[in-house]
Amino acid sequence: MATTLFFVRHGESEANATGIFSGRRDSPLTERGRRQSMVVAEALREIAFDRIVATPLSRSLDTALVVGRARAMPVYVERDLVEIDVGEKTGAKYDEVRGLPAWKDDGFVAWPGGETLDQVLARALAVIRRIAHELPGGTVLVIGHGGVTRILVSHFLGILPRLDRSPATNTNVTVIITDGDSGKVERLFESAHMA
Repeated sequence: MATTLFFVRHGESEANATGIFSGRRDSPLTERGRRQSMVVAEALREIAFDRIVATPLSRSLDTALVVGRARAMPVYVERDLVEIDVGEKTGAKYDEVRGLPAWKDDGFVAWPGGETLDQVLARALAVIRRIAHELPGGTVLVIGHGGVTRILVSHFLGILPRLDRSPATNTNVTVIITDGDSGKVERLFESAHMA
């Protein structure tokens, strides 16, 4: 039986608000990000989740805890879903990085000292496979990061190494149904609840 995964990007972080790549550096939620967390928790209130997972970075974990508290459910930490390590570009401004020669509008860039696409995909898929095998037929909420979710979406859409570049706001919702190996994207970066 397939498992339904609801991927939700964390609420706005301080790094998001200032336009910098935080990668694996911790960047707490802004006040706006905390409000977004409450809005997405309300938008998902009718969904019966069997498990809630988040990464150890506070922007992910704090968003997940808002949802978990509303349901009296624990939040499980999955380290291998943490955001992409962008190496020496950690802390760089979006505009500065986009102007560099290695930047690709539709593909992954492995910055010096950072992760490759294969590394990110391998670690993230290992978690997804494990969850799908532990909870066949279940519904799981994954509060994660924009970069890793975009890679997983692109994998299940079958377009890698190209990346789907649909706009993806904070607390957007993506739904993937998977048996752990193959999967189907049911919803993609939806954010109507934030209107």
